[in-house]
Amino acid sequence: MNVLKVGESSRSELVQRAIEQAMHDYRARIGAGAVVAAGAAVAATKVAKEAGHNGRGPSRAYRLRRKEDPAAGVRRIAYGRIDDALEHARDRDSDPVGSVHEVRKDLKKLRSLLRLLRPNIPKKLYRRENARYRDVGRELATARDADVKLETLASLREFSGDRDAVDAYAAALDAERGEAGVSTADTELAIAELESAREAVSDWSPEDGWRPPGPGFVRAYRRGREALAAVRTDPSDEAVHEWRKRSKDLWYHLRLVRRGWPQALEPLADEAHGLSDLLGDHHDLAVLADDVSSRDGGFTDEARASLLATIRDRQAKLLRAALPLGERLYAERPKAFGKRLDAYWTAKKR
Repeated sequence: MNVLKVGESSRSELVQRAIEQAMHDYRARIGAGAVVAAGAAVAATKVAKEAGHNGRGPSRAYRLRRKEDPAAGVRRIAYGRIDDALEHARDRDSDPVGSVHEVRKDLKKLRSLLRLLRPNIPKKLYRRENARYRDVGRELATARDADVKLETLASLREFSGDRDAVDAYAAALDAERGEAGVSTADTELAIAELESAREAVSDWSPEDGWRPPGPGFVRAYRRGREALAAVRTDPSDEAVHEWRKRSKDLWYHLRLVRRGWPQALEPLADEAHGLSDLLGDHHDLAVLADDVSSRDGGFTDEARASLLATIRDRQAKLLRAALPLGERLYAERPKAFGKRLDAYWTAKKR
Protein backbone atom coordinates (compact mmCIF):
# COMPACT_ATOMS: atom_id res chain seq x y z
CA MET A 1 0.00 0.00 0.00
CA ASN A 2 1.41 3.43 -0.94
CA VAL A 3 0.93 6.01 1.75
CA LEU A 4 0.97 9.68 0.81
CA LYS A 5 3.92 11.41 2.53
CA VAL A 6 3.56 14.61 4.54
CA GLY A 7 6.10 17.32 5.18
CA GLU A 8 7.11 16.70 8.79
CA SER A 9 8.75 13.36 9.48
CA SER A 10 7.29 13.04 12.99
CA ARG A 11 3.80 13.77 11.72
CA SER A 12 4.32 11.30 8.87
CA GLU A 13 5.28 8.59 11.36
CA LEU A 14 2.17 9.35 13.40
CA VAL A 15 0.00 9.03 10.29
CA GLN A 16 1.67 5.74 9.35
CA ARG A 17 1.11 4.31 12.82
CA ALA A 18 -2.49 5.47 12.84
CA ILE A 19 -3.13 3.81 9.48
CA GLU A 20 -1.44 0.57 10.55
CA GLN A 21 -3.56 0.53 13.70
CA ALA A 22 -6.63 1.31 11.65
CA MET A 23 -6.10 -1.73 9.46
CA HIS A 24 -6.28 -3.92 12.58
CA ASP A 25 -9.22 -2.20 14.25
CA TYR A 26 -12.74 -2.58 12.93
CA ARG A 27 -13.91 0.85 14.04
CA ALA A 28 -10.90 2.69 12.69
CA ARG A 29 -10.79 0.76 9.41
CA ILE A 30 -13.68 2.76 7.99
CA GLY A 31 -11.62 5.93 8.18
CA ALA A 32 -8.36 4.46 6.93
CA GLY A 33 -9.18 4.70 3.23
CA ALA A 34 -10.11 8.34 3.54
CA VAL A 35 -6.87 9.05 5.35
CA VAL A 36 -4.79 7.44 2.62
CA ALA A 37 -6.68 9.19 -0.15
CA ALA A 38 -6.40 12.61 1.43
CA GLY A 39 -3.04 12.22 3.14
CA ALA A 40 -4.51 14.10 6.11
CA ALA A 41 -2.60 13.71 9.33
CA VAL A 42 -5.33 15.32 11.40
CA ALA A 43 -7.94 12.88 10.11
CA ALA A 44 -5.72 9.91 10.82
CA THR A 45 -5.07 11.07 14.36
CA LYS A 46 -8.79 11.60 14.97
CA VAL A 47 -9.59 8.10 13.70
CA ALA A 48 -6.96 6.55 15.93
CA LYS A 49 -8.05 8.49 19.00
CA GLU A 50 -11.69 7.53 18.55
CA ALA A 51 -10.65 3.87 18.50
CA GLY A 52 -8.86 4.35 21.82
CA HIS A 53 -5.34 4.98 20.52
CA ASN A 54 -2.80 7.77 20.57
CA GLY A 55 0.40 8.06 18.55
CA ARG A 56 2.23 5.71 20.93
CA GLY A 57 -0.40 3.01 21.29
CA PRO A 58 -3.57 2.42 23.33
CA SER A 59 -4.48 5.05 25.92
CA ARG A 60 -6.38 3.57 28.86
CA ALA A 61 -6.03 6.29 31.48
CA TYR A 62 -9.16 6.60 33.60
CA ARG A 63 -9.33 10.37 33.26
CA LEU A 64 -10.52 12.86 30.70
CA ARG A 65 -7.76 14.82 29.03
CA ARG A 66 -7.48 18.58 29.12
CA LYS A 67 -8.11 19.16 25.42
CA GLU A 68 -10.13 16.19 24.22
CA ASP A 69 -13.83 16.22 23.42
CA PRO A 70 -15.53 14.81 26.56
CA ALA A 71 -17.84 12.48 24.63
CA ALA A 72 -14.93 11.02 22.66
CA GLY A 73 -12.94 10.81 25.89
CA VAL A 74 -15.66 8.74 27.55
CA ARG A 75 -15.55 6.27 24.67
CA ARG A 76 -11.73 6.16 24.80
CA ILE A 77 -11.90 5.32 28.49
CA ALA A 78 -14.58 2.67 27.94
CA TYR A 79 -12.55 0.99 25.19
CA GLY A 80 -9.52 1.03 27.48
CA ARG A 81 -11.30 -0.57 30.44
CA ILE A 82 -12.88 -3.25 28.25
CA ASP A 83 -9.57 -4.05 26.57
CA ASP A 84 -7.87 -4.24 29.96
CA ALA A 85 -10.57 -6.61 31.24
CA LEU A 86 -10.27 -8.77 28.12
CA GLU A 87 -6.51 -9.07 28.55
CA HIS A 88 -6.87 -10.18 32.16
CA ALA A 89 -9.66 -12.62 31.31
CA ARG A 90 -7.62 -14.21 28.54
CA ASP A 91 -4.55 -14.45 30.80
CA ARG A 92 -6.38 -16.05 33.73
CA ASP A 93 -4.17 -19.18 33.82
CA SER A 94 -1.16 -17.22 35.11
CA ASP A 95 -3.05 -15.87 38.17
CA PRO A 96 -6.73 -16.93 38.25
CA VAL A 97 -7.76 -15.03 41.38
CA GLY A 98 -5.76 -11.92 40.52
CA SER A 99 -7.11 -11.87 36.97
CA VAL A 100 -10.70 -12.08 38.20
CA HIS A 101 -10.03 -9.25 40.64
CA GLU A 102 -8.70 -7.00 37.87
CA VAL A 103 -11.60 -7.82 35.55
CA ARG A 104 -14.13 -6.98 38.24
CA LYS A 105 -12.38 -3.67 38.99
CA ASP A 106 -12.69 -2.74 35.31
CA LEU A 107 -16.36 -3.71 35.32
CA LYS A 108 -17.02 -1.42 38.29
CA LYS A 109 -15.28 1.45 36.54
CA LEU A 110 -17.36 0.88 33.42
CA ARG A 111 -20.61 0.90 35.39
CA SER A 112 -19.57 4.11 37.14
CA LEU A 113 -18.76 5.66 33.77
CA LEU A 114 -22.23 4.71 32.56
CA ARG A 115 -23.78 6.40 35.61
CA LEU A 116 -22.01 9.60 34.65
CA LEU A 117 -23.71 9.40 31.23
CA ARG A 118 -27.05 8.05 32.46
CA PRO A 119 -29.24 11.17 32.00
CA ASN A 120 -27.71 11.87 28.60
CA ILE A 121 -28.00 8.53 26.79
CA PRO A 122 -31.08 6.40 25.93
CA LYS A 123 -32.55 4.59 28.94
CA LYS A 124 -32.59 1.31 27.03
CA LEU A 125 -28.88 1.58 26.28
CA TYR A 126 -28.02 2.38 29.90
CA ARG A 127 -30.08 -0.46 31.32
CA ARG A 128 -28.76 -3.01 28.85
CA GLU A 129 -25.09 -2.18 29.30
CA ASN A 130 -25.30 -1.72 33.07
CA ALA A 131 -27.01 -5.11 33.40
CA ARG A 132 -24.39 -6.70 31.15
CA TYR A 133 -21.44 -5.51 33.27
CA ARG A 134 -23.28 -6.31 36.51
CA ASP A 135 -24.06 -9.88 35.43
CA VAL A 136 -20.53 -10.58 34.20
CA GLY A 137 -19.18 -9.38 37.55
CA ARG A 138 -21.53 -11.63 39.47
CA GLU A 139 -20.53 -14.67 37.44
CA LEU A 140 -16.89 -14.06 38.35
CA ALA A 141 -17.50 -13.24 42.01
CA THR A 142 -17.12 -16.68 43.62
CA ALA A 143 -13.36 -17.03 43.23
CA ARG A 144 -12.68 -13.53 44.50
CA ASP A 145 -15.08 -13.81 47.45
CA ALA A 146 -13.30 -16.89 48.82
CA ASP A 147 -10.00 -15.04 48.68
CA VAL A 148 -11.40 -11.90 50.33
CA LYS A 149 -12.80 -13.82 53.31
CA LEU A 150 -9.42 -15.35 54.06
CA GLU A 151 -7.63 -12.01 53.67
CA THR A 152 -10.18 -10.32 55.92
CA LEU A 153 -9.75 -12.97 58.62
CA ALA A 154 -5.96 -12.59 58.46
CA SER A 155 -6.29 -8.80 58.80
CA LEU A 156 -8.68 -9.22 61.71
CA ARG A 157 -6.19 -11.45 63.51
CA GLU A 158 -3.53 -8.76 63.18
CA PHE A 159 -5.96 -6.19 64.52
CA SER A 160 -7.10 -8.26 67.49
CA GLY A 161 -4.03 -10.34 68.29
CA ASP A 162 -3.64 -14.11 68.36
CA ARG A 163 -6.83 -16.03 67.67
CA ASP A 164 -5.84 -19.68 67.95
CA ALA A 165 -9.47 -20.63 68.50
CA VAL A 166 -10.28 -19.97 64.84
CA ASP A 167 -7.38 -21.88 63.30
CA ALA A 168 -9.74 -24.57 62.02
CA TYR A 169 -11.93 -21.91 60.41
CA ALA A 170 -8.92 -20.31 58.72
CA ALA A 171 -7.87 -23.72 57.40
CA ALA A 172 -11.38 -24.29 56.02
CA LEU A 173 -11.35 -20.93 54.23
CA ASP A 174 -7.92 -21.68 52.79
CA ALA A 175 -9.17 -25.00 51.44
CA GLU A 176 -12.21 -23.31 49.92
CA ARG A 177 -10.02 -20.71 48.27
CA GLY A 178 -8.03 -23.49 46.65
CA GLU A 179 -11.19 -25.12 45.35
CA ALA A 180 -12.91 -21.93 44.20
CA GLY A 181 -12.32 -20.79 40.70
CA VAL A 182 -13.84 -19.67 37.45
CA SER A 183 -14.50 -22.37 34.89
CA THR A 184 -13.28 -22.14 31.33
CA ALA A 185 -16.89 -21.88 30.21
CA ASP A 186 -17.53 -18.92 32.54
CA THR A 187 -14.38 -17.21 31.32
CA GLU A 188 -15.33 -17.69 27.69
CA LEU A 189 -18.80 -16.34 28.38
CA ALA A 190 -17.31 -13.27 30.08
CA ILE A 191 -14.97 -12.70 27.13
CA ALA A 192 -17.85 -12.97 24.66
CA GLU A 193 -19.92 -10.48 26.66
CA LEU A 194 -17.01 -8.04 26.87
CA GLU A 195 -16.38 -8.29 23.13
CA SER A 196 -20.05 -7.57 22.51
CA ALA A 197 -19.90 -4.69 24.98
CA ARG A 198 -16.97 -3.21 23.07
CA GLU A 199 -19.09 -3.05 19.93
CA ALA A 200 -21.75 -1.11 21.86
CA VAL A 201 -19.38 1.62 23.06
CA SER A 202 -19.79 3.49 19.76
CA ASP A 203 -23.35 4.26 20.93
CA TRP A 204 -22.13 6.02 24.08
CA SER A 205 -22.75 9.41 22.50
CA PRO A 206 -24.18 12.16 24.72
CA GLU A 207 -25.41 15.26 22.92
CA ASP A 208 -23.08 18.00 21.70
CA GLY A 209 -21.94 20.31 24.45
CA TRP A 210 -22.16 17.64 27.15
CA ARG A 211 -19.88 18.29 30.10
CA PRO A 212 -18.87 15.61 32.62
CA PRO A 213 -19.85 17.52 35.82
CA GLY A 214 -23.46 17.52 34.60
CA PRO A 215 -26.71 15.80 35.61
CA GLY A 216 -25.13 12.34 35.93
CA PHE A 217 -22.42 13.64 38.24
CA VAL A 218 -24.93 15.55 40.37
CA ARG A 219 -27.29 12.55 40.53
CA ALA A 220 -24.50 10.24 41.76
CA TYR A 221 -23.36 12.80 44.36
CA ARG A 222 -26.95 13.20 45.60
CA ARG A 223 -27.31 9.43 45.98
CA GLY A 224 -24.10 9.35 48.02
CA ARG A 225 -25.41 12.11 50.26
CA GLU A 226 -28.67 10.24 50.75
CA ALA A 227 -26.78 7.02 51.53
CA LEU A 228 -24.76 8.85 54.19
CA ALA A 229 -27.99 10.14 55.75
CA ALA A 230 -29.36 6.58 55.79
CA VAL A 231 -26.25 5.32 57.60
CA ARG A 232 -26.60 8.02 60.24
CA THR A 233 -30.17 6.81 60.88
CA ASP A 234 -29.50 3.08 60.66
CA PRO A 235 -25.82 1.97 60.46
CA SER A 236 -26.72 -1.54 59.26
CA ASP A 237 -24.39 -3.56 57.06
CA GLU A 238 -26.79 -3.07 54.14
CA ALA A 239 -26.89 0.70 54.56
CA VAL A 240 -23.10 0.97 54.85
CA HIS A 241 -22.68 -1.23 51.78
CA GLU A 242 -24.95 1.09 49.77
CA TRP A 243 -22.93 4.11 50.92
CA ARG A 244 -19.76 2.27 49.98
CA LYS A 245 -20.99 1.85 46.37
CA ARG A 246 -21.92 5.51 46.13
CA SER A 247 -18.59 6.64 47.60
CA LYS A 248 -16.79 4.57 45.00
CA ASP A 249 -18.78 6.37 42.29
CA LEU A 250 -17.65 9.69 43.76
CA TRP A 251 -14.03 8.54 43.70
CA TYR A 252 -14.27 7.33 40.10
CA HIS A 253 -16.08 10.45 38.92
CA LEU A 254 -13.55 12.76 40.56
CA ARG A 255 -10.78 10.78 38.89
CA LEU A 256 -12.44 11.37 35.53
CA VAL A 257 -12.71 15.15 35.89
CA ARG A 258 -9.64 15.87 38.02
CA ARG A 259 -7.83 17.54 35.11
CA GLY A 260 -10.32 20.41 35.48
CA TRP A 261 -8.22 21.63 38.41
CA PRO A 262 -5.70 18.99 39.52
CA GLN A 263 -4.48 20.94 42.55
CA ALA A 264 -8.00 20.99 44.02
CA LEU A 265 -9.57 17.81 42.68
CA GLU A 266 -6.78 15.25 43.04
CA PRO A 267 -6.68 15.63 46.86
CA LEU A 268 -10.48 15.44 46.89
CA ALA A 269 -10.35 12.25 44.84
CA ASP A 270 -7.79 10.83 47.27
CA GLU A 271 -10.15 11.54 50.18
CA ALA A 272 -13.01 9.81 48.35
CA HIS A 273 -10.68 6.85 47.76
CA GLY A 274 -9.90 6.74 51.47
CA LEU A 275 -13.60 6.74 52.32
CA SER A 276 -14.26 3.96 49.81
CA ASP A 277 -11.48 1.86 51.36
CA LEU A 278 -12.86 2.29 54.89
CA LEU A 279 -16.35 1.30 53.79
CA GLY A 280 -14.95 -1.53 51.68
CA ASP A 281 -13.20 -3.00 54.72
CA HIS A 282 -16.48 -2.66 56.64
CA HIS A 283 -18.29 -4.60 53.90
CA ASP A 284 -15.64 -7.34 53.80
CA LEU A 285 -16.11 -7.81 57.54
CA ALA A 286 -19.89 -8.01 57.05
CA VAL A 287 -19.40 -10.79 54.49
CA LEU A 288 -17.10 -12.60 56.92
CA ALA A 289 -19.64 -12.21 59.75
CA ASP A 290 -22.38 -13.72 57.58
CA ASP A 291 -20.13 -16.67 56.82
CA VAL A 292 -19.21 -17.18 60.47
CA SER A 293 -22.86 -17.02 61.55
CA SER A 294 -24.08 -19.52 58.96
CA ARG A 295 -21.20 -22.02 59.02
CA ASP A 296 -21.61 -25.36 60.76
CA GLY A 297 -18.58 -26.51 62.73
CA GLY A 298 -15.09 -25.11 62.57
CA PHE A 299 -15.08 -23.63 66.07
CA THR A 300 -16.90 -23.74 69.39
CA ASP A 301 -19.88 -21.55 70.18
CA GLU A 302 -17.66 -19.47 72.43
CA ALA A 303 -15.09 -18.97 69.68
CA ARG A 304 -17.83 -18.06 67.20
CA ALA A 305 -19.34 -15.46 69.56
CA SER A 306 -15.90 -14.02 70.29
CA LEU A 307 -15.04 -13.73 66.59
CA LEU A 308 -18.34 -12.04 65.78
CA ALA A 309 -17.81 -9.58 68.62
CA THR A 310 -14.35 -8.75 67.30
CA ILE A 311 -15.77 -8.23 63.80
CA ARG A 312 -18.44 -5.85 65.07
CA ASP A 313 -15.91 -3.94 67.15
CA ARG A 314 -13.67 -3.49 64.13
CA GLN A 315 -16.62 -2.40 61.98
CA ALA A 316 -17.58 0.20 64.57
CA LYS A 317 -14.08 1.68 64.53
CA LEU A 318 -14.07 1.81 60.70
CA LEU A 319 -17.43 3.56 60.67
CA ARG A 320 -16.31 6.09 63.27
CA ALA A 321 -13.41 6.96 60.95
CA ALA A 322 -15.62 7.04 57.83
CA LEU A 323 -18.44 9.27 59.09
CA PRO A 324 -16.50 12.54 59.61
CA LEU A 325 -14.71 12.02 56.30
CA GLY A 326 -18.05 11.47 54.59
CA GLU A 327 -19.52 14.56 56.26
CA ARG A 328 -16.81 16.68 54.67
CA LEU A 329 -17.00 15.06 51.25
CA TYR A 330 -20.79 15.38 51.12
CA ALA A 331 -21.01 18.76 52.85
CA GLU A 332 -22.28 20.63 49.78
CA ARG A 333 -25.72 20.48 48.29
CA PRO A 334 -25.62 18.41 45.08
CA LYS A 335 -26.46 21.26 42.68
CA ALA A 336 -23.90 23.54 44.31
CA PHE A 337 -21.25 20.82 44.12
CA GLY A 338 -22.06 20.23 40.45
CA LYS A 339 -21.90 23.95 39.65
CA ARG A 340 -18.54 24.28 41.35
CA LEU A 341 -17.01 21.40 39.40
CA ASP A 342 -18.64 22.59 36.19
CA ALA A 343 -17.02 26.00 36.74
CA TYR A 344 -13.63 24.29 37.08
CA TRP A 345 -14.30 22.34 33.90
CA THR A 346 -15.42 25.40 31.94
CA ALA A 347 -12.38 27.37 33.06
CA LYS A 348 -10.14 24.47 32.02
CA LYS A 349 -11.37 24.73 28.42
CA ARG A 350 -10.54 28.44 28.05
